[in-house]
Amino acid sequence: MAHLLMIESWVGASGNLLPPLLKSLGHTYTFVARKPEHYQSAHSTEKHPVLRHADSVLVTETNDVPGLIEFLRPYRFDGVLTVCDYYIETVREVAQAFGLPCPFPAQVKTVRQKHLMRLALDRAGLANPGYRLARTREEVAEAAAAIGYPLVLKPVDLASSAFVSLISNDSELEAAYQALEAFPLNFREQERDRTYLLEAYMAGDEVSVESVSYQGETEILGITDKSVTGTPYFIEDGHMFPADLTEETRARTEEFVRDALRAVGFDHGIAHTEVKLTADGPRVVEINPRTAGNYIVELIERVTGVDLLRAFVDLSLGKRPVVASEHRGVASAAVSFLVPPQGGVVESVRGVETLEADERIVRYKLDDCAGKRIEPPIDNACYLGYVIAQDAEGLHARRYAEEALGRIALSFAPSEQRGRIR
Repeated sequence: MAHLLMIESWVGASGNLLPPLLKSLGHTYTFVARKPEHYQSAHSTEKHPVLRHADSVLVTETNDVPGLIEFLRPYRFDGVLTVCDYYIETVREVAQAFGLPCPFPAQVKTVRQKHLMRLALDRAGLANPGYRLARTREEVAEAAAAIGYPLVLKPVDLASSAFVSLISNDSELEAAYQALEAFPLNFREQERDRTYLLEAYMAGDEVSVESVSYQGETEILGITDKSVTGTPYFIEDGHMFPADLTEETRARTEEFVRDALRAVGFDHGIAHTEVKLTADGPRVVEINPRTAGNYIVELIERVTGVDLLRAFVDLSLGKRPVVASEHRGVASAAVSFLVPPQGGVVESVRGVETLEADERIVRYKLDDCAGKRIEPPIDNACYLGYVIAQDAEGLHARRYAEEALGRIALSFAPSEQRGRIR
């Protein structure tokens, strides 16, 4: 049994799955957070799993890394981890300060910062989309003129597709620029890198490649597909594992991702590499140095038996993870998310009763949002629920999940009511 240090967490997906997993493995953990109330839902009285399963909860300023290290000196841990992107580099520094195993590579900043990743791929001679970096309004306009529309404007240091916008003209560029200018701190109140990354829009299907690296050896588990909605935003509304690809496309994509991981120095940890399958071949969208979110880890386990979160725990303790696949009697598994069509006060949610009777749906969760106000959908934080489906015989799990979610209907009230969800 080991005692781990968990520094902050995502509120959803892996943030819900990791705490009970640690408990089932016989491990304990101390949870460190600057605002424990961040993990308390406004529409639920139940404690969040990261708080409920913690051996103890310490409250301190996790955004002050030197101060955090001093605060932690009296304590002893066997490893340190986080599933929240905004604290990955913090975990790396804490692990180094105390000589602890770490589930992230030494060069993790190159992966986390999207512009540094692009520069590393350039140095390695790997294909990138056309891109420019800018810091001022004038530089943004010049970069857009050089690239041409359509293009994608990205912050270099945010997660969950936040503020990533498809830009088709000058007015949309100005609106996206102003929105980011008005957002100097990220969602965890850390000062942002104000660099803008502008990229030529890459046409093609998007997938993600899931891999585990241990001391320089990389094992690819497979490829997950992705669907996106909410133009001009990029809201992920569904995934299926494995993706329905030809063997040639699969092999070419995996080889390209291996080259990309080497280029950015990703030699230790779990990577969720997002890739566009363009007419000119695969191109990296971004590399995430962590387990995939959006319950993709659950899809992979249902099909292959490989628990990526358990592999993540092993890496956090300095152990070689077990990633050998086994036949589980499931050919594909998929998740679909309930993305609201608009913001406003939700009057009712209909069709939930149909999910329980659907034998292809293995799990689902829908928020009790009736009577509450929700924000307009602009990123992955907008989800009001999800369904998970599986197919024992083929690659139809995505269709099953989408059909089930299509039976859920939201209606919106014309007047304001109390309560908000975000």
